[in-house]
Amino acid sequence: MIFKKTAKKCLSFYKDIKKINTSSLKSTTESVKLVGFVKCFNEGKTGNLERCLKHLSRFCDDIVFCDDSSSDDSLSIAEKYTKHIIVMPDEFKKELYHKQKLLELALSLNPDWIVSLDPDEIFDRQGELCGIRKLCQYGNQHNIDSFSFLYYNLWKDTKSFRTDELWLKNWQPKLWKNTGSLKFDVKEGLHHRQYPLGLKIDRRTDIKIIHYGFATEERVNKKYSNYQSLGQTGWSLERIKDEKTLKLKQFPKDSFPLSTLKISVICLIYKSIGYADFVLNSFNKYTNLHDNVQFCFIANDPTDKILDHFDKNNITYKLFRNDDPQEFYLNRVYRAWNFGGFESEGDIIIFVNSDMAFSKNWLENLLKNLREDRIVTCRLIESGKLRSGKYGIERNFGQTYSEFNDHSFQNFVNTISKSEIKEGGLFMPCAIYKDSFVKSGGYPIGNRIEKNGNITPGDKILFYEKLLPMGIKHYTVFDSLIYHIQEGEMDS
Repeated sequence: MIFKKTAKKCLSFYKDIKKINTSSLKSTTESVKLVGFVKCFNEGKTGNLERCLKHLSRFCDDIVFCDDSSSDDSLSIAEKYTKHIIVMPDEFKKELYHKQKLLELALSLNPDWIVSLDPDEIFDRQGELCGIRKLCQYGNQHNIDSFSFLYYNLWKDTKSFRTDELWLKNWQPKLWKNTGSLKFDVKEGLHHRQYPLGLKIDRRTDIKIIHYGFATEERVNKKYSNYQSLGQTGWSLERIKDEKTLKLKQFPKDSFPLSTLKISVICLIYKSIGYADFVLNSFNKYTNLHDNVQFCFIANDPTDKILDHFDKNNITYKLFRNDDPQEFYLNRVYRAWNFGGFESEGDIIIFVNSDMAFSKNWLENLLKNLREDRIVTCRLIESGKLRSGKYGIERNFGQTYSEFNDHSFQNFVNTISKSEIKEGGLFMPCAIYKDSFVKSGGYPIGNRIEKNGNITPGDKILFYEKLLPMGIKHYTVFDSLIYHIQEGEMDS
């Protein structure tokens, strides 16, 4: 990102800069072809490029990429995400010449909209989860040509951003409608207009641009050196390193898009190869797998047979042996859940049972509702072996894995799924930030028998006696639907 004293002048080109509340927009059935637009020089080694392209690939139909003769692995990284690539000389002062060539490549794909990001930029979670595409649809309906976004500059880490002086006042048009007359005002030099001519009406949005350009001390120093070598001087240069007016604010964890977070799906197993294959096959079939989502079995005092199956088929698992193999089984189950949660590699952890089957978009719908102040659970359709609970539905689609009728279950899901969340509900599958789970101390080791003889389940103790006092409420997500056979391994 380049700081400009002329930012207001740049935006005066537009007729309307009213701000759009993207969360209030509804998705429509309108088809929109959206093309990502990225120009890069040596951002492979920083990790920025992979993050940016992975992010764009979540909501763009295609990506065009310009490499300015990088000397690192930027080009090979880009080739994983797109075949629409041009290579230009390393000429930073001619960046608008390069962007014009890239724009011509983008337009050759006949896009409805083009979204432009530098490699060290991404949109927030709302933007990744259909927010950018909703803006395209809204723009088509209301004759809007572009949308502008506010930069949030992470400062020397990913936990905080700068708010002093002009650090939180930089709005840039990054989403452009293909008006038929897009063309860059090609000039040589620094700090020229970074969006094309041919756009007339702009709206600001509440979607953030997360900027990693200053996210480490090394990057701050490199930015300063690069701009100094290109002839920048004075206040616009010195403010990059000047911290006399430094003011920081914590960057909300919920704003980071899911593509930037590691997600661990954790499932206990101890003996049944049939249920292990059942849950894993359903997960693979109905989960949009990305390299940041990992399914991991916790082999809880397992049989040799199940371990041999995992090893022969390269199935990911972690071995948990209880110190007391004769301890009451439910206590050992809770110990294994805690082991899985505490030892997971994910920023987000999701607990599931081995006798569960998944529906389309279950994970995306669950996680779009996750917040720091929430633990979110799926809505269960249960076989009827046992009575269901709050928000649960009793409907038999099979009482063993071999009886399960996936086709009928998926059809039923289509009739009851709705974009809604309600407080409370059943306890699994559940999703929570790992650091919140660890801070809570995890599950108690077993249920609690009250003085009156009633039993308080360990799940309820975690949700309402540990997490709720931390400000974390329990919600059920009504379009994240799971089938639960009930007591699968116990009956097998």
